[in-house]
Amino acid sequence: MSDPAPHLGHGNEARRACAWKSRRFRRVLVVVFTVAAVGSVVLVGVDLVVSRPAAGDLFIVFLNGLAAVILWMLARRT
Repeated sequence: MSDPAPHLGHGNEARRACAWKSRRFRRVLVVVFTVAAVGSVVLVGVDLVVSRPAAGDLFIVFLNGLAAVILWMLARRT
């Protein structure tokens, strides 16, 4: 059988909007991006020890760090 047609305001969009407003969800994202940023810094250190170019890893450190900082600011504001 086919699935019923979604009603306005009662679909996936409504659930996603609630998840972004959830304080727990934001904390999980803060932790994930902070751990990713720290792991990327460790990877840059390993790259320097083994004499590998670290340019790509530095870019990833920047992106993860930027996401972590923005999420920390949002978490503190609310």
